[in-house]
Amino acid sequence: MKKRIIIASHSYMAKGMKESIEFLSGENKNISFLSAYVEEKDIEEDIERLINTEDEIYVLTDISSGSVTQKFYPYMSDKVHIISGINLPLALSLAIQLDTFDSKNIDLLIEEAKNQIIYINKYALEITDEDE
Repeated sequence: MKKRIIIASHSYMAKGMKESIEFLSGENKNISFLSAYVEEKDIEEDIERLINTEDEIYVLTDISSGSVTQKFYPYMSDKVHIISGINLPLALSLAIQLDTFDSKNIDLLIEEAKNQIIYINKYALEITDEDE
């Protein structure tokens, strides 16, 4: 079974994230994006087009309680996994290991991505204090 990623967000964040992933790791035809509400049309038709396959799909959305996530919610299954509140480390990590990624490891992937959120000012001060 083929595995794919759909990055979906309000406005153009999804497009930018896909472009950033490809800048860092090379072109990836298994990543699609959905920039929601940038045109005056309902996104449900685009979602159905992206979801209606036999592939295992990882949907990465911007805001957990947002309308984009809610539109994907009815498609959730053992083949369609929705991860919300994404950041670039999470999306990049998933993209790099997509072919061998096991959905049982989603919690680990999320935990690793959370650990990439760092207040650098504090981190830099801690390193400086250790050096003294």
